[in-house]
Amino acid sequence: MPTATELAVTQAARLNEIGFPEFTAKLITDTFDALVAANLRQTQAYIELVQQVSKTLTQFINDTRDDINGEQLMQFLATALPPDNPTKDSPPTKIAVGATIPDADATKLNEALRVPEYPAENQVTVPDGALTQENVNTILAAVANRITANKYTLLKEMVKMGILRLVVENGKIETRLTFTTYGSTFYEKVATQYHRDSFQFKAKASTGAFVSLWCKASASTQYNSINISTTKETNRDITGSSVQIYGSVIINFKTDYQPLAA
Repeated sequence: MPTATELAVTQAARLNEIGFPEFTAKLITDTFDALVAANLRQTQAYIELVQQVSKTLTQFINDTRDDINGEQLMQFLATALPPDNPTKDSPPTKIAVGATIPDADATKLNEALRVPEYPAENQVTVPDGALTQENVNTILAAVANRITANKYTLLKEMVKMGILRLVVENGKIETRLTFTTYGSTFYEKVATQYHRDSFQFKAKASTGAFVSLWCKASASTQYNSINISTTKETNRDITGSSVQIYGSVIINFKTDYQPLAA
């Protein structure tokens, strides 16, 4: 049976089975692929942005206004027409089914909804009486147009500035392999010897005038000898191996603006 040290040497001889060169090659390849993929995603984002801003305002609004959610609509109306005396239980805006909107508030609402270069400048007609569900839906559609137009304007400004992108300036790929083997053999023997001698004397005598005319006496001795021998023997053989593959990628990057034609 091989010893622990022999087993440790055997494990060390299997170092080539770990595939460390393959590990390093894959690390480099995956890093390169990630950088290329990131650059392609940025380029795709540039293309999509250019496609969006190349549309007319009307086309952009018609294509994207459905993405405006109810929370955004309510935030706009709460800013444009908040209640006169708001409380914690009052609605966030005056626009609601059954509400009556004064002329001054109707003018204020249309000023907030105005979108130059859009058909009818995105204006709504507010009835003199209470608002119906149809009136409210018309106002919400105009609000969606106004919010979408704001996004269109923002995209235009972004194109003028250029697009923020990440550019890899320099990088460092580091791989490291730590292979450790160890072996040890432990032997222990403990012996114990125990010896005991004991001597015991017993004597007994009795006399009595009415029992016997003779005096009775007896005596005896006892000798004991004990020998105990114990032995404890332990054999322990320990072997092991530890492998650690370490890989790291250090990338230093900078940001810049990529100018785009408006």
